[in-house]
Parts: sequence; structure tokens; C-alpha cells
Amino acid sequence: MSTRHHSTTLFIAIALLATSMMSPFSMASDTPAEKIELNNLDHIQSFKQVGAGVMRWFWFDIYQATLRTPSGQYTPNQHPLTLELTYKRNISREDLIKTTEEEWIRQDIDYQKSWLLQLTSIWPSVREQDRILLHIDHTWGSHFFFNEQYMGSINNEKFSRAFIAIWLSDNTLKPKLRSQLTGRSS
Repeated sequence: MSTRHHSTTLFIAIALLATSMMSPFSMASDTPAEKIELNNLDHIQSFKQVGAGVMRWFWFDIYQATLRTPSGQYTPNQHPLTLELTYKRNISREDLIKTTEEEWIRQDIDYQKSWLLQLTSIWPSVREQDRILLHIDHTWGSHFFFNEQYMGSINNEKFSRAFIAIWLSDNTLKPKLRSQLTGRSS
């Protein structure tokens, strides 16, 4: 192979990699029909609130969490549902990803490192009053919205179950928040 051909091939590979890393949908596995449906939040906004609570770490409020379902009731392993987090402080994307992984490890949840890469391609850093909404659909696909704008999807049932377990599993870090979200306490 000539040096020129090798350089051209390398340049094209780097350009394709850079392009895929810049796209917010580069690792999302959704179809155009899903994107059209998900860009319309009307069906999600019609969900009824099950419960809400504030995630606190020592004396700091981190976010307000709200769980919604079509009926306003929650049962374990239920879907579809939405979980909306309204942030009370600035948090970098890196810290969001790190905290997610730490919680999966703490809960002994079997997770894939590729999920963290997918989240990195979807999530932004957040500032006070920013909102991230997770919508788990009827097929266990996870769809993320940032301040009501579609960000990307991870269509993997294992991911969806592992991710929502951070808040709703019996082994959650904050059982009081879980009870508030699931409507079991005030």
C-alpha cells in the first residue's frame, strides 16, 4: 500500500470518527419514525404524576425528581413511565456519568461500559433549573429529553431496567426518595 493511499485512508477514518462523535444521535439506535414521535412530547406530558421528591446529599439539594405513568400509579417493572429530574445545581456531564456508574456498581447491577459511552453522546452538562426527562416506552426503550428537546435513545431493555433501578430498586441509595416517587409516602 502506498504512503499516499494509507494517509488518505487514515484521514477518512479520522473524519468519520470525528463526525460520529459530534452527532448527538451517533450512538442512539432509533428509527426516523421514533424520532418524529418522540419530538412531540404531548403523549408523555399526558402522563399523571405518581410521586415526587428532592434528592439531597447532606445539606445540598441536587435535583427534584418526578415519576409519571399513564395511570398515575406505579407497580414494579412497569412501563411506560417517565422520570424527570430538575437540577438544583450545576453538574458536569462527566460527573453525571461517573455517578451513574458508581450507583450501578454500588447496587451490583450488571451493566455494559458501552452504555456509559452512549450516555456521554446523549447527555449534556446541566445547570440549575435544567431538566432531563427519561421516557421508558412500551418496548423498554429509553428516550432522553433535555429541557423538552429530544437528545437521544438507548433501545435496550437491560439498560432501561438498570437505569431506572438507580431510583426505583429496593437497593436504591435513597429509599425515602424511592418511596416518595412511587407514591408510598409524602
